Amino acid sequence: MDTWNRQFTALLSVQLLVSTAHGMFIPLLPSFLQEVGHVSGDSLYIWSGAIFSANFLIMMIAMPFLGRIGDRYGRRPVMLWSGFGMALITASMSLANEPWQLAALRLAQGCFTGILPFTMVLIMIGASKNKVGVSAGTMQMMGETGSLIGPLIASSLLSFYPVRGSFPAMSVCILLAAVSVLCFVKEGPRIPSGTKKVESTLLSDWKTIWRIKPLPSLLLSALCINFALVGTNPILPYYVQQATHPIPYVNDQWLLGITLSATSLAVIVFSPLLGMLSDRVGPLLLLKIATSTAFLLCMVQAVTHFYPLILGCRFLLGLCVAGMMPNIQAQVRGIARKGMEGQTFAMVNSWMFLGCLLGPLIGGVIVAHFGIRGWFIAAMLVFGISCWQAFHIGSFQLRREKAKLELEMA
Repeated sequence: MDTWNRQFTALLSVQLLVSTAHGMFIPLLPSFLQEVGHVSGDSLYIWSGAIFSANFLIMMIAMPFLGRIGDRYGRRPVMLWSGFGMALITASMSLANEPWQLAALRLAQGCFTGILPFTMVLIMIGASKNKVGVSAGTMQMMGETGSLIGPLIASSLLSFYPVRGSFPAMSVCILLAAVSVLCFVKEGPRIPSGTKKVESTLLSDWKTIWRIKPLPSLLLSALCINFALVGTNPILPYYVQQATHPIPYVNDQWLLGITLSATSLAVIVFSPLLGMLSDRVGPLLLLKIATSTAFLLCMVQAVTHFYPLILGCRFLLGLCVAGMMPNIQAQVRGIARKGMEGQTFAMVNSWMFLGCLLGPLIGGVIVAHFGIRGWFIAAMLVFGISCWQAFHIGSFQLRREKAKLELEMA
């Protein structure tokens, strides 16, 4: 148990450091485009979207291949390769002189994406069965903490250093995470001794994983959740600007900061607590409650302009976030086949990254044609699909248990 606690602590530090580095990129990007790339006007938004999305595109493609490599040769080597490679690419961003060069480096960075996904894999397969939920919740808490403090660190650095001098700080965070993996993370045997190794192709592995029920429903639910959550982020500044609030002479940027912090605070505080509850009542029940509540919160945000109500919705949405992805991952852990955990979680991450990619792109089109209210209606429908999938999984499990009972009685 002491060995696992040390491993768990090391993996938590990896999650915090890499998430902090990712969060630092958010304020560095516009500063780079304005100061170094000399981009302004509509080109600023086009390049921002292209550079930010480039990482998700490659991550979505690379994850299944990295998952297979991890299952065959070890997750720790992939984490080390990804960590040191990502640190090198991130440090190279300080040498970029044009927006396309930064976009190319972001594409290259996406190839070294295995450190965070495999951190979750090692947590999921290493945690005892009665602590899967709280382990996943604690991981999400650390990731959200990094996403919260990363922009604060980057904004502070920009007050003293040029944007070129701030990129190496991101690299240092990732390098420390890789060193933590090297020094403290250990990996046991992936396949039990005596088990005959079966040769397979990448495509046959994907087909095998896809046939695991109810994995397709969990994948669709993960895509929908990330589509709605990430797609809302670029829209929030304009949504807050249009809101009415009872406090006069308050800066919109201050209100935006409070709004973003409210969601993050709820995730940080409640993720471990909901994880413990998930271990008691089951992850599927919490997933049903979280997705249905998110559906209702989007409905409220579609019709209100009153800021205190918006703030309350964003805080409650943080509770929903704490009850969604960790519980999807907990269910995946329960159905993943031995020796294929890396590829299974890699497939989940690919669908998550697809949602992160499509959300902002489609969200911008929806807002342009139907306004902010149209986006929240769309997000409500997407959360509705995720909620429907959760109930579909529940009915599938009931049918499977009924069939098993009838077989035993026969």
